Amino acid sequence: MAKDYVLVVIGTGSAASGVAHDCHAAGLSVAIIDARPFGGTCQLRGCNPKKVLVGAAEAVDFVRRMTERHR
Repeated sequence: MAKDYVLVVIGTGSAASGVAHDCHAAGLSVAIIDARPFGGTCQLRGCNPKKVLVGAAEAVDFVRRMTERHR
């Protein structure tokens, strides 16, 4: 079963997913191709998980330092 698409997006990272979503919302037929799990490197294995962990660690560190100042 062949199907025609207006846009074929290679990859499912944040940039590719954003383009695919916007084009689909505009009424275009969109296909997404990726050999890896959905989400791309940043979403699953890269910078976003790191940013979440670093942000949480910074918040814990801030609270500990502020608690020590007010004892």
